[in-house]
Amino acid sequence: MKKQVLLIEDDDALRASLAQMLDLEGITVLQANGFAQARRTIRANFAGVVLSDIRMPQKDGFDVLAYTQSVDKELPVVMLTGEADVPMALRAMKEGAYDFLEKPCSSNDLLNVLARALHHRALITRTRQIEQNIRRNDPAAIYFPGTSQVTKDLRANLRQVSGQPLHIHLYGEQGAGKKMAGYTIYRLSDSESTFVSYNLTDPLSELKLPIGPVRLSLKNLETTRPDTQAEILKIVQSRADIKVITTSTKSIEQLRKINISEALLAKLNPAEINIPSLIQRKKDLPVLFESLVRQTTRALNTDMPQIPQSVYAQVMAKDWAGNIPALRNFATTIAVGLNVRKSQPDDFALAAQMDTFERLVLSETLKRNNGKAGEAANALGLPRKTFYDRLARYDLRPKDFKSN
Repeated sequence: MKKQVLLIEDDDALRASLAQMLDLEGITVLQANGFAQARRTIRANFAGVVLSDIRMPQKDGFDVLAYTQSVDKELPVVMLTGEADVPMALRAMKEGAYDFLEKPCSSNDLLNVLARALHHRALITRTRQIEQNIRRNDPAAIYFPGTSQVTKDLRANLRQVSGQPLHIHLYGEQGAGKKMAGYTIYRLSDSESTFVSYNLTDPLSELKLPIGPVRLSLKNLETTRPDTQAEILKIVQSRADIKVITTSTKSIEQLRKINISEALLAKLNPAEINIPSLIQRKKDLPVLFESLVRQTTRALNTDMPQIPQSVYAQVMAKDWAGNIPALRNFATTIAVGLNVRKSQPDDFALAAQMDTFERLVLSETLKRNNGKAGEAANALGLPRKTFYDRLARYDLRPKDFKSN
């Protein structure tokens, strides 16, 4: 990994001398004469470490440390201090600094401390990359993003059944994502089965099943006639290597009330999972909408647009009765750059706009402050109690906005 150090020192001569020495050791040095310059480089994805003087005019090393901690608590900060500032350096250690060195310090001492800090940072970034790859390769997180408890429970349920040799029934509103949930279960499975999706509104005689293990997704079970149900039962009885995923707007209990074959239901004996509607996943609408816009831009091979807050406000204010297809249509409108107001003439009430905007501001501030409620409250200039009251109003939890 490329070795990088962000060097913050207001003494131009000392900064140049330290930078030259580090450069000779193969370390890339990013120089800053104070906090204002340094903050542009301090990011959660910065792969190096911070080396900062404590005593500087205006904002000092403690400001650097506090800001770095707010951005990434695991980004090492090594403090440079004069002999008289050792007590301050010890205070900095208590507040999260990685280490400190007295000026002037020997090259060996400085390089040893930086080597340890860089090694520590490399481990952190490598671990994060592994975790990120896992998340990227987790179909449940990809297809059902969000931090709401209902979405977390759904992902857990999909993962749970994916590893079991079970028939599964997925039910929920039209467009809630039942077909995607079935495909997610298949993707999460370690089996070498083939995924086959079939809409039961079509004649079952047209269904072609491959040889070998099959995950068979049957859509719209509630629409089937008795003879179709009997054919499904024969397939399940004759092929032990077929595991069925049925989808419907109705639960098993409701299917029984409309006379779906009891013999078929008994043979399947499926694990049952409810797929929540978008109104139940309202907290996740911004991230889901952004994901749909990104999917569209990739398909069209265009750049991801900058989505204005007003668009997010519209997303949050609507109930999306059509669920994911309706939200995807709006995402496509944004992705191709159509005029939003012309395509969305039904303005929502002022109160709804204000509530939506306030929720977005709270969410974005928590995100910028890595879920630290105190710092987010300070950034908004709100008393703690008022800030927590606003969070409770919109069912926002600071821990959901922590990046690690």
